[in-house]
Amino acid sequence: MELIKKFISIIIISLIFFSSNAIAKKFKSKDIKGFKKVNISMPNKKVNRIKEVKKSDGFPVYEGNTSIQFTVNREDAGCGDGTSKDLECDGKGNRSRQELTFDREKKLNNKEHIYEFAIYFDESYESLEKRAVVVLVQHHTQKYKQKGCHSCCNFWFADSKYKGEHQYTWQSRSANGVDPVVIDKIKDLKGKWTHLKLHILWKKDDTGRFVIYKNNKVIADLKNIKTLADTCNSGYLKVGIYRHRTIGYWNSDWESLPDQTVYYDSIVSRKPKKSERFKKLN
Repeated sequence: MELIKKFISIIIISLIFFSSNAIAKKFKSKDIKGFKKVNISMPNKKVNRIKEVKKSDGFPVYEGNTSIQFTVNREDAGCGDGTSKDLECDGKGNRSRQELTFDREKKLNNKEHIYEFAIYFDESYESLEKRAVVVLVQHHTQKYKQKGCHSCCNFWFADSKYKGEHQYTWQSRSANGVDPVVIDKIKDLKGKWTHLKLHILWKKDDTGRFVIYKNNKVIADLKNIKTLADTCNSGYLKVGIYRHRTIGYWNSDWESLPDQTVYYDSIVSRKPKKSERFKKLN
């Protein structure tokens, strides 16, 4: 009888452990709309520093009562769940991340889509040196599902040095030859909210279009460009902080690699309204 009780106790503890583990990989927030699934990227073997925070507690909020705080530490090199054929673990010393991964989107070619988000760089935020790059929002390709699809991004926003200064820029690997679009200098983005809207016509050839709105004003209208990477017809949005090329800190002064904090609010995925469609706008 005692043996049966112990066996049942072990089963219950195991169920609690695995269910809590499953919950820890998922994320829910009123600040996210239009997505069916939201998961924490590379959640295993690291501390989760993504949390919903309240305006009433003094945190910055774009609209409503809450926003999502992302803080990344130099030790935050996590691992996947073992099901992906892609890289299973971030290399400690070279990468660290705190990101949310959204629905995997299939059959994007020839479709229009809109993404929106508001971003707030904390006053304490420091840009990285030693050629390190901080990616803050990316639309990642899904290479292991499609033969020949490269492993980078259809587009991304990053804090990196551009023309000698740290700037928040939009870039795309699929649109080869298109210059980065500057959102603003990092120093001028700190301590305030910036709303961005991205209207995309997904195309594998050079008939695509990418319109970027900053605080409801068009800052770039990129016509007749590729918006999907070669051989790719799927992908998924990632929001948060992804730092790579931090190996320079690892090799010289690891302790000097700072924590970074940003806030996101009003993260939206949607189809354009009839009045917003490119045929109506032209």
